Amino acid sequence: MPARAEQIPGKEEKQTFHQVSDVVLYLGIIDTLQEYNMAKKMEHAYKSLQFDSLSISAVDPTFYSTRFLGFIKKVFPPNVIAS
Repeated sequence: MPARAEQIPGKEEKQTFHQVSDVVLYLGIIDTLQEYNMAKKMEHAYKSLQFDSLSISAVDPTFYSTRFLGFIKKVFPPNVIAS
């Protein structure tokens, strides 16, 4: 999926130009096809002992979808038309 990435300088940066780069995006469906069964629940419990339970990959599907959509909105913000 061809796309363009635009980097807009923050308020602290003195640059006034935008940097645009060509990028290639790959989207996998493996997470959609993965069943959240007892094995995944046990994996979540085990990994939660070692790492932050909200940052590991084996999480409840509802939480995963919310986290994934948040990531997509952060990476692909809506276009803002300057007037």
